[in-house]
Amino acid sequence: MVDVREFIARTRLDRQMVEAWREAGWLRPRDLDGRTYSDIDIARAQLICDLRNDLGVNDEGVSVILDLLDQLHGVRRVLRDVLDALHREREATRLRLMALIGKPRKTGPSET
Repeated sequence: MVDVREFIARTRLDRQMVEAWREAGWLRPRDLDGRTYSDIDIARAQLICDLRNDLGVNDEGVSVILDLLDQLHGVRRVLRDVLDALHREREATRLRLMALIGKPRKTGPSET
């Protein structure tokens, strides 16, 4: 965790930009006052800079990209939890579930 001064120094952003990005929901400090940031926040700020400066993505595009990345990370967390639960099951259960996962799905009328 870093304080806002170190965050600004490491990201090379000014305080107004950090505040604007926080208000836009692009940055999520670890406390309500916006004084503590994590390494993830630093990486996120660098990504935002790359998107805006190097790739020319506008603010709406940045919001969409960040939302999609957040969704992807959420899905990865859920999948990791499912895999952890699967590994805690008995071998027979694991094999049965793995066989079910590997079978092709039948397409029903509502899935076309």
